[in-house]
Amino acid sequence: GLASPEGSGHPDDEWGWAVSAGLRLNAPMIGQGDYFQTQVNYTQGALKYIFQNPNGNPYIQDNQSGLAMGIISDGVYGGNLLDGNATNIELTTAWNVNASFEHFWNPRWRTSIHGGYAQVSYNDRANNILCVLQGDGNALGGSLAVANPGCDNDWNWWWIGSRTQWNVTKEFYMGLDVAYTRISGLSTSDGLFGGPLPGNTNISVRPVDDQDNWQVRFRVHRDFYP
Repeated sequence: GLASPEGSGHPDDEWGWAVSAGLRLNAPMIGQGDYFQTQVNYTQGALKYIFQNPNGNPYIQDNQSGLAMGIISDGVYGGNLLDGNATNIELTTAWNVNASFEHFWNPRWRTSIHGGYAQVSYNDRANNILCVLQGDGNALGGSLAVANPGCDNDWNWWWIGSRTQWNVTKEFYMGLDVAYTRISGLSTSDGLFGGPLPGNTNISVRPVDDQDNWQVRFRVHRDFYP
């Protein structure tokens, strides 16, 4: 009946899928123990095979001067049967590549360099629905949603970093990691995103543009058992 949560209809099931390929090449001609490795992933509707971060959507904000954001969603749907605008699940397409090289200077010192690139794409219907939910489209949803010109939820993310490790002893090592990351995320029709929401007056409007971030980490590791 209409009192049921499914009274207004629900989208049919869709199967997400992913494929991956990896390669590792030893490089003793450069240094004993040196190796290069890479991995490529492609998916429709199964983005966790690429983004394993449980914290959700990537987001970088530079105080009040700007933000970059990407939406990680296996699929997008909207509308309902009663309003005549119900849609099926529109699967999200994504791919990425990772690569790294590790060089052993000697048995105690090693340095690695690593990097990667990821891209997420929503089809026109999915983008229209997302833009309407973000307040950047017409007031209708589902199959009737139309994004304002310039609203685009496609985004990409790339990163590069290096790590140097000193094995003081077999059980004790220290390492220094340096990494850089950049997000080219959501585009909006007016170049702005956000605004006060009901019950939350701490959200202000911010410009949308590319954002980056530097990270440095020093680690001290000691094995006590076994």
